[in-house]
Amino acid sequence: MRDKITRYEKVSRRIRHLIENGALKEGDRLPSLRQMSEEMQVSINTVKEAYWRLENQYQITAVPQSGYYVRKQPQLSQPHSRMDPAQLNPQEISLCQIFGAFQDAGKSTPEIRLAVAHMDPAFWPSKRLSRYFQEAARDQPEEAFTYLVAPGSRPLREQITQQGLSCGLDISPDDVVITNGCQEAIFLALMTICAPGDTVVLESPIYFSIIDLLQQLKLKIIEIPTSDDEGISMETLRFVLDNHTVKAMFSISNFNNPMGFTMPSWKKKKLVNLLARRGVPLIEDDIYGDLCFDARPEPCKAYDDKGEVILCSSFSKTIAPGLRVGWMLPGRYTAQVNRLKTLINISSPPINQMVAARFLKEGGYRKHMRRVRRRLQVQVEALRASVFKYFPAGTKVTRPDGGLFVWIELPEALDADLLYRKAVQAGILFAPGTLFSIRNRYPHHLRLSTGTWNERVEKAIAHLGRLCARMQACRANDRVSQLAAG
Repeated sequence: MRDKITRYEKVSRRIRHLIENGALKEGDRLPSLRQMSEEMQVSINTVKEAYWRLENQYQITAVPQSGYYVRKQPQLSQPHSRMDPAQLNPQEISLCQIFGAFQDAGKSTPEIRLAVAHMDPAFWPSKRLSRYFQEAARDQPEEAFTYLVAPGSRPLREQITQQGLSCGLDISPDDVVITNGCQEAIFLALMTICAPGDTVVLESPIYFSIIDLLQQLKLKIIEIPTSDDEGISMETLRFVLDNHTVKAMFSISNFNNPMGFTMPSWKKKKLVNLLARRGVPLIEDDIYGDLCFDARPEPCKAYDDKGEVILCSSFSKTIAPGLRVGWMLPGRYTAQVNRLKTLINISSPPINQMVAARFLKEGGYRKHMRRVRRRLQVQVEALRASVFKYFPAGTKVTRPDGGLFVWIELPEALDADLLYRKAVQAGILFAPGTLFSIRNRYPHHLRLSTGTWNERVEKAIAHLGRLCARMQACRANDRVSQLAAG
């Protein structure tokens, strides 16, 4: 019969586990004897015994008049195992998680930002945001750290209402609900409208995280073919609506992810009217709408007079991704969304909302966006030129007039999934086309982010081009071998 574990062994095991897994590192101070006894609900003598044994095992060391500290550990094995991002399959693990694994490994480089939808950190108004955070915490601590239940900060909702004028939205602050980023807004919309087993219509290709979210919610997906100039096929959509019970449609009508197109105004109006006649709500992701190179395009919501279009957006792409301030216009579903938002997480961080509201009001948001748009336009053209320079003849690249992506079609002989596996070994991360469809379509496509452009990114593009050339050469050699064998 196994002996019962003593109390001091429980304490020492807990600390040893923290050291082995990297939560406690060399030089970290351990809790005092009294603090540990209170936390573990044991006597001080028990903690003393545990610490004494850990000293004898060379895990910790006592410093007179100071306390106990973690000693340098012999490198007999890794202190804790990290996922190797190069070994992770984007078909099984979210590309966002793979990006996170690169970050965890200390490899958050421009080459891996080719896979993610955010701007170069140099674009972020970091100094001004930092000052606003400090002043909010110092001067308004009660407002900054309290609960602020849905719909969220009134001053922020007022600023969003004013911003809506630039894209044809006639809204009031009471129409706006603040969320933790755009993704939560989309989640709230789907949870409000749909139940497991319902059918949702999507443009195809479409942002891979939306596909993952729908599948997690046990929703059925119907993909509608989409062109890179005008968007969704209205004829196919009508056929689907005539032959299926559709609960909702999801669309990224402005600077679509991944293709980059903007749906023409006439088609937006036609789409809203068609869905309204059928009683099908439209969930619209307009997160890239402000990243326009010319006039700001209106969202589909601008044509909604029945409250059936739920617009979702965020300042993650325009101000800073870590701000996590999103917002939505739920239309006739506002009361339900507010209840669900409160049920899920009670409140979005008030201090983040205060900072966002102040930046919109007095931080020069319009001037900031003019600068961002100019730089993004230059970066899009530079990245496209680089792809045409280094990739094989026959490669096609979209030319968006806004947003953060280009959509690339490789010559048919080249497999983007194979290119991904080769590229990730070199520390280059992009989004292969098969992620953007439930049926693994687009095997010869890939999406590149235009948010960062510098010499390292150009070298990464050149490396991808060389990999494509080698893949073409290998395929040609295989053909020759097959002919010789035949």
